[in-house]
Amino acid sequence: MLGARRPHSSAALLSAVLLLHVQAAAAVSFQVLAPSGPLSAPLGGTVLLSCHLSPTLSAQAMQVKWSRLGQDVHLYLPDGSEVQGERYRGRTELLRDGIQSGSLVLRIRNLTLQDEGHYLCDFQSDSTVGNATLELCVTSSGSDPLLHIGGYDGKQMNVTCLSVGWYPKPKVLWSNGHKERLTPSNKEKISRNQGLFDVSSSVVVTEHSDPTLICAIIPSSPGPEKVSAILISDDFFPQVSSWKVGLFLFLSVCVCLLFLPACYLWRVQRAKRKSSNLTTKK
Repeated sequence: MLGARRPHSSAALLSAVLLLHVQAAAAVSFQVLAPSGPLSAPLGGTVLLSCHLSPTLSAQAMQVKWSRLGQDVHLYLPDGSEVQGERYRGRTELLRDGIQSGSLVLRIRNLTLQDEGHYLCDFQSDSTVGNATLELCVTSSGSDPLLHIGGYDGKQMNVTCLSVGWYPKPKVLWSNGHKERLTPSNKEKISRNQGLFDVSSSVVVTEHSDPTLICAIIPSSPGPEKVSAILISDDFFPQVSSWKVGLFLFLSVCVCLLFLPACYLWRVQRAKRKSSNLTTKK
């Protein structure tokens, strides 16, 4: 009879071991990892926010939520359903390709300036909760600089550099044809239009300045700078050539040399006329 009971005892032991393994797996702790540096994406573009578990675990039966400033962005539920946040409705998509290995990626489309900030990625199992933070920076590359000449008084002029549609606020750098840094004539002017920055800056140009001016708009975030250049024509500051000055002096001397003998001869002739008139009267 004892021998007949052994298979049941073995089965019970095996079931107990399996139950312990299941409970241990359910109680496994994990960490949530995310990119440490800020992510940059263009205004109106698309960004991918990724989080994954360490050690590698399946997140299929977990709840995963992305949120920002306490507001839900996108929610994944253990039954496989999803809920989009109200502000992000129609703009988010969950990429589940790596869900079995604990990796989920949230795609956000049509980015706005209001989407910039810190996002919380939260994983929750029956026994463990973990989260990580991601930073998103939204950028906008403005227009090519427009150079405008004004305030010309014959001796100097103002050259203004204008560029619009930047985010975040850019810097303006002036240089000449020799790559020497120039100092603006006044502090750069910055205004905001629908959240984007418009910037303008001016330099003073005189007849002694390098005729080549270069205006560069330098973004504060990673991205290409925008550059425009202008060549100031000599017509703005007419200069008399040295050979013209020499010719003028030469002609002036010649006129003087011709004028003095002519004046002398005129006086001689005048004296003779007076003498002749006196003789005739007598």
